[in-house]
Amino acid sequence: MTIKQTRQVKMNRQMKAYCHLAMAMTIAGSAVVAGKIIVSDIPVFLAAELGIAFSLPFLLFPCLRRHKGAWPSNRKTHMILFIQGLCGVVLYRIFMFWGLKYTSATAAGLIGSTAPVLIALLAFLLLREKLPGYRLIGAACVSIGIIAMNIMPFFENAVEAGSALLGNCLVLAAILCESLFSVMSKSLYQPMSALLRTTLVSLYSFACLLPLALYDAVDYDFARISTSSVLCVGYYGFFVSFLSYVLWFKGVANVPAGIAGAFTGFVPLSSVFFSWLVLHEHISLTHWLGLIFVLAGISFSCASDTLPRMSASRIRKAQKGT
Repeated sequence: MTIKQTRQVKMNRQMKAYCHLAMAMTIAGSAVVAGKIIVSDIPVFLAAELGIAFSLPFLLFPCLRRHKGAWPSNRKTHMILFIQGLCGVVLYRIFMFWGLKYTSATAAGLIGSTAPVLIALLAFLLLREKLPGYRLIGAACVSIGIIAMNIMPFFENAVEAGSALLGNCLVLAAILCESLFSVMSKSLYQPMSALLRTTLVSLYSFACLLPLALYDAVDYDFARISTSSVLCVGYYGFFVSFLSYVLWFKGVANVPAGIAGAFTGFVPLSSVFFSWLVLHEHISLTHWLGLIFVLAGISFSCASDTLPRMSASRIRKAQKGT
């Protein structure tokens, strides 16, 4: 295989990873809307557990069929998977569902735009990943978007914005847990497929939430659950708990954690769109302005992964020419 063909294969693999990450985070954004509907009928812990329980059949049966040999036995690998499940699934859903009781789905999705900045900083602190100039510019653009989308509402209606402060703080805590999950996706000691990794994370998450879910279920009247909530639990189980995690693990395996983190900017885009489409929540000009900056931040962060390599190839060509 020639150098040009090798480079083309690598670029195709990278673009495929970008598509996987974009689809995963688009689904994650729609989860905010589904969660808003679910918590209107179902207690927080029980709602989070039902979403995982619905996804387990889609994970276990294909995983048992494909992985007939020995499963991972490395203790450090299982510790990482457990912490991922605790942070990225259990705590993320508890904080997110709890926060959605006090704030709108639109606001929750917009607060999700903090994820790229948090992931870039955590990748720098925990994984020692470099922060090149383009990625810093991308983080700055995302930060401007955050300011526009989360600070400006206080100037428009301070009383209404202040009443949702608790919900916004809980959602921010959820995003921090999700960011830690994203960074830890690169910290695995024993290689495994995206399907197996998703299955193990889900099993650990299910086990962690089970006592809390049973506590909620004892005094809960299941006859109260509406049809829309049942449908949303099914959506959350298959698309959010199953498909989005498989797509995420496939994508993050081929790009740095900081680059993968930039794609979490699709979460506010998706959540705002579905909040308007499904919940009919109002989207202001400030929201759209902030989303434009988020998209710009994603573009700059991705450019930091491709432009340096392009420049290096041009330098080699120039040297050959001389």
